[in-house]
Amino acid sequence: MINFVIYEDDNEWTKEYKKITHRFMGKNDDLYKIYTYTSYSDKLLENIKKLNGQNVFILDIEVKGKSGLDLAREIRKFKKTMNDQIIIVTAHQDLVSNAFHQKLLMVDFISKFDDLDSKLLACYREIYEIFNSNKCLSFKQDGEIVRIPYNDILFVEKNTVGDYLVIETLSDEVKFKSNIAKVEKMLSDDARFFKTHRSCIVNTFKITKLNSSLPVIYFGDKYTTCLSRDKRKALEEKCLIGGDADV
Repeated sequence: MINFVIYEDDNEWTKEYKKITHRFMGKNDDLYKIYTYTSYSDKLLENIKKLNGQNVFILDIEVKGKSGLDLAREIRKFKKTMNDQIIIVTAHQDLVSNAFHQKLLMVDFISKFDDLDSKLLACYREIYEIFNSNKCLSFKQDGEIVRIPYNDILFVEKNTVGDYLVIETLSDEVKFKSNIAKVEKMLSDDARFFKTHRSCIVNTFKITKLNSSLPVIYFGDKYTTCLSRDKRKALEEKCLIGGDADV
């Protein structure tokens, strides 16, 4: 369960945060819940303390009574793990210094009036990677257990010559005996992975550029051409949600 806590005293901005959150989470399989608060109270702090699972705090810096920065300080007194991520939203970015950014371990502080939609989506994408950073694809190879973190995987592709699969990462290429169906099942618990072809699964969060017409999917200097015609539209939609693919 991912909990989103919105601390904002303007109802219109709250609606905007909720809309962006629903749009992002609608493309993922995780359960989530949104909590909204318009002012500070002891009850608010108690409710936050009781939250289990993974938590995302979207805190406006200029809420009357107690600013988002003040609330962030309170939150960091008892929630200090990777499962608790803070985003500060403000109409005045100069109010947040780098010192606050580092001390409060914030993902980012973003302006309401500077492309909020794409920047909040980018924050969610980064947070989603943090939440899943401990997941690994594990398999047995030559009598040894090999574990590759999900975050390192660019794509998994069937070799066109030999009877094996290739896992491409930014720095390496790992070959192992298996089939795409088995790997697809192993990765099915994470919505960032998408089967683009009967012989390929990609990490949509690692796509840097997508050309559906060629077709070519780029991951920095690496790429794959395994993209079925019937998968193109769905992949484009996932890339747009991710926020950084050149579609």
